[in-house]
Order: sequence, then structure tokens, then C-alpha cells
Amino acid sequence: MKKLYAVLGILAVALVAVGVAVADAPPPKTFVAPLDTAQEVPGCPQAGNEARGLAIFHVVDQATGTVEFKIVANNLPGDIVAAHIHLAPSGVAGPVVQPTPPTPGAENGVIAEGSFSNPALLAAMQADPQAYYVNVHTNICPPGAIRGQLGEQGPPGTSE
Repeated sequence: MKKLYAVLGILAVALVAVGVAVADAPPPKTFVAPLDTAQEVPGCPQAGNEARGLAIFHVVDQATGTVEFKIVANNLPGDIVAAHIHLAPSGVAGPVVQPTPPTPGAENGVIAEGSFSNPALLAAMQADPQAYYVNVHTNICPPGAIRGQLGEQGPPGTSE
């Protein structure tokens, strides 16, 4: 019986230690959103399965909410006219919360890069990354050609 209590005591200490470690984890610094046509709402029939992309967001200054971004896209129908971060869960279209302007004339490869400072948005993204998505709009697919939920798919809590 003493062995059982000892094992239960060790297990309880381990669970508390894991809870403390998770609670003390730093906020995510890198977010990645794989972009494709299947996630876009509503879908754009002119955007084929070959249309793909990737959005990467990296926190460079937590205090000012400064985030650097890079969006890569390929095989989109038409000319790229906009790219944004939106607020909505998977499968739902939502409002724009942060523009990520594309480079004029860029159609394949790195189509947008830059930075923004928005402390409130950064805090909200870090608290619930799955509540946000990125999409790229074209003149043929004005609501969006490709989309991906932001999520935290980069290295968790890294400072790099």
C-alpha cells in the first residue's frame, strides 16, 4: 500500500510540474499558415489544386507588437491584388484585421513581405492563433484564392 501512495505522490508531483511548465511557457514567436484552395471560404472554382502558398509571421518586438511577415504563393489565377490576416475560425469567412500588402507585380514566389506593429492583434494571435487566417486575393478570385489558418505551427515559444 505504501508503494501505491509513493507512486501516486510521484505522479501528482509530475503532473503539477508539467502544469507549471505549460503555464510558464513564453508566448509563441513564430506562426506559420500553409495556404491552399481547399481552405478558402467561399471557394474559387478558377483556383486549381496547384495554387498554394505559405505565410510566415515572426515576432520581432513583443512590447511594440512588431511582427515581420513573408507570404509565398504560386499558381494563383489572375493578378494578386491583396493579402490579409482575417479573424474567423476554419471554414468561416471573417473580417480583415491586418493588411499584408503584396508587392506590386509579384505573382509567384515571395508575393508579400514587410512588417506591422499591432500589440493588441499580436496578443490576440498569441492567445488563440487558430482564430485567425491568412488569404491571398486575386482579380479572378476577389474573395480569396488560397487560405490557411494561422495556428502556431512554428517553433513554440522560440526567441529566434
